Amino acid sequence: MRRPHARKPSYRNIYRLTMNDNHPTSTIGLEEIKLIASTDTCEAYGRSGIGGREENQDSYGGMVSGRAVILTVCDGMGGMNGGQTASRIAATEIVQTLAEVPAEKIGPEAVSSAVANANAAIYRRALNDPPLRGMGTTTTVVAITPEAAYLTHIGDSRIYQLRGGKKIFRTFDHSKVFEMVAKNLMTEEQARLSSFSNIITKALGIRPQAAVQVEKIPYRAGDRFILCSDGIWNCEPEPEIIKMFNASKRPDEALRYLTERVNAIGIQNGESHDNLTAIVVDMKKDSTYQYSYMRRIKDALSEQIRLIKKKK
Repeated sequence: MRRPHARKPSYRNIYRLTMNDNHPTSTIGLEEIKLIASTDTCEAYGRSGIGGREENQDSYGGMVSGRAVILTVCDGMGGMNGGQTASRIAATEIVQTLAEVPAEKIGPEAVSSAVANANAAIYRRALNDPPLRGMGTTTTVVAITPEAAYLTHIGDSRIYQLRGGKKIFRTFDHSKVFEMVAKNLMTEEQARLSSFSNIITKALGIRPQAAVQVEKIPYRAGDRFILCSDGIWNCEPEPEIIKMFNASKRPDEALRYLTERVNAIGIQNGESHDNLTAIVVDMKKDSTYQYSYMRRIKDALSEQIRLIKKKK
């Protein structure tokens, strides 16, 4: 599935960049920052922007449901408004499905079912509306409960977890270039710059069923989660993006700088940059579930075995 590289009319007549700590930022085409959740467990904000495209095919959503916080970012694809339709259906279905589940019952099965419902809803809509056939969307989902964070993703939208400003977890893209990264045929930076970086290997809505893998992740007070479309993470090498993630101790201000800086880089690089969407979540307390030292070793070994098998 290849993403189109549509262009938007030039910003030249309204070009405006603001200097922020000696780095240009821009609010052009960006929505207002929205508070999604403020609980005793976490605080979450979201923002989206059209970038340099004709329409914004990204969607995000979230809500507080009892003691759970549900968050999702989706990046659609498909002509005739298909991408926008697919991402909106996915975000709505995922949030609504999980909102009906009691917080104590949110886990891998509930998150997987929510994504499956979204996939089915997009697929049905495309069957009933021929101009939308072939539409699809990536998705990232984080369901936070007092016990743990339950994460899943489809496509190349990402979830990061930072601790002390450093990356301790990140999803692995479902894309052609990341298959090559897994086989040690290219580096992640080469993958980011590749002309094939827009080819993804999984998307919601393309097939009747979607394979979903959910991870149970512990968190600590002070951790920061970021859900984002590729319009955010793909604009600069990852070390620079992580610096942007850490621009402020406040999640809303970190999100403000991140989106406005990415937007400015896109404008400087030709004004044809992708839609950009992110949710920044700061944790206020520890999850009750925590990895043991031996569990960390076991998980690391399992990941190494998986990569070795892929190379064969």
